[in-house]
Amino acid sequence: MDFYQGKVLRIDLTGSNVSVEPLRMDWASLYVGGKGLLFRYLLDEVAPGLDPWSPDNPLMFFTGPFAGTGVSTCSRLVVGCKSPQTGTILDSYVGGSFGPELKFAGYDAIIVTGRAAEPTLVWIKDDVVELRSAAPYLGMKIGELEHTLRRDLDPRMQAMSNGPAGENLLPWACLSTDQAHKAGRGGAGALMGTKNVKAIAVRGTGSVGVGDTAAFLADLYRIHKDRVFTPANMWAHEEGTLALVDMVDVAGAMPTRNWSEGQFDGIDQINSAAFQKVRLKKRACSQCAIGCRNFHVIGDARGEGPEFETVALCGANCGVGDTEALFRFNLACDDLGMDTISTGAVVALATDMTERGVADFGLHFEDHEAYVAAPELIARREGPGAEMALGARALAAAYGVSDLAMEVKNLELPGYDPRGSFGMSLSYSTADRGGCHQRSYVQADEILGGDLPPDTMAGKAAVNIHWQNFTSVKYTGIWCEFWAVELGDMRQLLRYPFGRDLSDEDLMHVGERAWNLARLFNLREGVEPDNLPRKLYAEDHAFTAGPSARRAIGESGFRAALQEYYSLRGWDADGVPSERKLSELNIDVRH
Repeated sequence: MDFYQGKVLRIDLTGSNVSVEPLRMDWASLYVGGKGLLFRYLLDEVAPGLDPWSPDNPLMFFTGPFAGTGVSTCSRLVVGCKSPQTGTILDSYVGGSFGPELKFAGYDAIIVTGRAAEPTLVWIKDDVVELRSAAPYLGMKIGELEHTLRRDLDPRMQAMSNGPAGENLLPWACLSTDQAHKAGRGGAGALMGTKNVKAIAVRGTGSVGVGDTAAFLADLYRIHKDRVFTPANMWAHEEGTLALVDMVDVAGAMPTRNWSEGQFDGIDQINSAAFQKVRLKKRACSQCAIGCRNFHVIGDARGEGPEFETVALCGANCGVGDTEALFRFNLACDDLGMDTISTGAVVALATDMTERGVADFGLHFEDHEAYVAAPELIARREGPGAEMALGARALAAAYGVSDLAMEVKNLELPGYDPRGSFGMSLSYSTADRGGCHQRSYVQADEILGGDLPPDTMAGKAAVNIHWQNFTSVKYTGIWCEFWAVELGDMRQLLRYPFGRDLSDEDLMHVGERAWNLARLFNLREGVEPDNLPRKLYAEDHAFTAGPSARRAIGESGFRAALQEYYSLRGWDADGVPSERKLSELNIDVRH
């Protein structure tokens, strides 16, 4: 089939064996690529009940069908495993150039199993795959590592790299490519650390077949002209995700000082306008026409970011209203290889605990020096960072203040407080990988320009289901969030690899199929029930000031909406998919 290379590279680190096997095209026809195909492989290859920290936990890298073809934003790659951080199924997405390079080398996916006896670098150059010593690269941060690998291997190679956080098995360590691009959430870097792998480097000199080239390119150019270069997408180029900062703050949904307030009084120093003053240039991922990346310079600090979630969790939530301090914190996390959402959440929690007299981590709101130093301490598990490296849930529990940790399924929550955007309560609680904002964009309907009231749960179950299914379709592509691609665009492009026309219903079933696969995996692994920190829905924790003051979902309201969600999904009262639903979706596995 065109668009697919038809090959999976399998690397057994324990036995130092490398092999190539055919891609399961029968699965590709049902699950497309990216999220769907990854989840089908994970269900087949992760042994039930497997310890996620075990070397037997496979680490997978899957492209989408359009990587390497020129379809805008589809250079993205998905990294998956059973999450070391949460125990859930994990799909973590990353842009940059690694995905196309892997396809040019001749592979649709990489599956890594086992553990290397010595620190290892995987070097892939087309059909030659070597397991080399990574001893010279140990301890290197991401920027230095990528520079050195290009010097030592090939100036045009692309790498998926692990920083010091992953080497030290930080539960939320991420993987990096093109230095600033991160497979950020869930701890894929920690799993690569357990496997004793420092980096996977690839250089491909091949190409990707697209069948009827003239017809495909004609459609591609038309869609780019009519559907990409439009006002609906240009916000991403002009400002990037920082455009959201003021909107979320005005709505009273900005996590502030460890989720104690919904607005931040220092927002003017960390919003889009503040960072535009120090923006030097724009950047883009491979094969992306939008170019959302912002490159900033402040003194001797140079680099990309921060994005909205970093501003929310590492800025307002840490009580930091200082452009330079936030920028340096973000750069430190990027170079160490650690998820900024979880890092910001943990630092905010530790600061809150210090302020309350629960424990002394040497952190105080507005103390920028200790704040900027925190990521390094956490990544290396040094000083107060050793305890903070436990993560929000375990750190709060150790001191008897679990109610201060804002997480779902042990994944620290991102930048939208449900007290200002009620629908996010379901988005977080039902997300397949734990508390996540990227599975459903109900906040867009409530506070980012939509017309749904943010202070009611009415209709929010159905809206979340729509977004979860739709987003899952995009993630099989793998289209980026920053292209407002519609079903018609996806249908027109997907007809080329599949050689047939697809309906909107066909596509939404692809997304729903992937969503139910994740549910089956999590049920099989005994993942904890869907829930939300009580603080975010209880009447006695409503804000006392700001736009969302006195709003509360209430426990009964939250529980009722959760049951409505299960019913609309065709699941039982415990959230288990019915046999009828699985048959309807043609899912070939059972719980």
